[in-house]
Amino acid sequence: MSSCLVPMKRKLSSATRSVSPPSLRRRLSPSKSSSTPNAGSDKNELTFYSWNVNGIGALLQKQIKFSSKSIYPLRTFLKDHNWPYLLCLQEVKINRNDETTQRRVELAANAGGLPHEPTYTTHFSMPKDKYNATGFGGKVHGVASLVRDDGPPSSVRRPDWDLEGRVLIHDFPSLQLTVVNGYWVNGTSNPYRNPNTGDVDGTRHDHKLRFHAHMLNLCKSIEKRNWNVLLLGDMNIAPKRIDGHPNLRTSPDQHVKNRADFNDKFFNQDNEDGLGGVDVFRHLHGEKRKYTYHGRGRPWGESCDRVDLIIASRKLVEAGAVSGTDICDTPKERGHSDHVPLWVSINVGKIVAEIDGYSNG
Repeated sequence: MSSCLVPMKRKLSSATRSVSPPSLRRRLSPSKSSSTPNAGSDKNELTFYSWNVNGIGALLQKQIKFSSKSIYPLRTFLKDHNWPYLLCLQEVKINRNDETTQRRVELAANAGGLPHEPTYTTHFSMPKDKYNATGFGGKVHGVASLVRDDGPPSSVRRPDWDLEGRVLIHDFPSLQLTVVNGYWVNGTSNPYRNPNTGDVDGTRHDHKLRFHAHMLNLCKSIEKRNWNVLLLGDMNIAPKRIDGHPNLRTSPDQHVKNRADFNDKFFNQDNEDGLGGVDVFRHLHGEKRKYTYHGRGRPWGESCDRVDLIIASRKLVEAGAVSGTDICDTPKERGHSDHVPLWVSINVGKIVAEIDGYSNG
């Protein structure tokens, strides 16, 4: 197994840099080096992964082998990525009433494991909106989280305002840390219907902006308790020009407005009502070009976007607790999906020191 990349830390900056656009004909090549952290057995480093799987079915199918020792692709993923403490999956596309498939996910995460290997508990949030999440037999949206059983004690909750199966909230009390697994709304001009009456209530663009507001309120409520927050997931926004190849989406105009709203709410330090959070990939990798969405209709690297993000509370980053992050941008890592995984590592010692410093202050 290849060793992980160890990025250099960078000073926080709110300045916007000018970035020259790539050639329109340029096709990006897959990363030649591994971007998997080597921290699976280090209890002082907690690694969290995020991956929009675009349907979890392929991870539940064993390969046909003449051996009883074959394991499910989902457990293979966990093993190949050094047993992350939390795996956040988006777009699992499981009907909310399909308990059989939900049980199969936990089976696939654990079956065939050796006695010394970690085990996982699974959690789900499935859509229950009868007007806005009804396509494909209810197999739309949906998030799942796999929590390692030997990690810090944690609890999971689901916000009342999320009716489309988009959010799971993981609280780690001993670390005063909340990790949010989110599949954020994709803005379109399609109608959004009131989930109670079914009446048209604006568009999916309007719903996206409301979702931004809900997520910001969630983050602010967490930080108000003097906890830190980590947002992981497919946020359906490429924040800056550098995050789209060969171009950043600018039409229709509402996409530009959605991006501005997102950046203002979650990154703008001058917005006293915002989060003022840190895009950890940009913090640790500067202007490096890596992307998380690679559509399957075009050759690899021809058209791609960085829409899956990890956003951290600023004080978590300032404490030096965000020790690593990367994007696993290769066709192999994409697998059956149209997104690649990404990860972040958190230094437990730095978090504890930050908590102690606050308590003693």
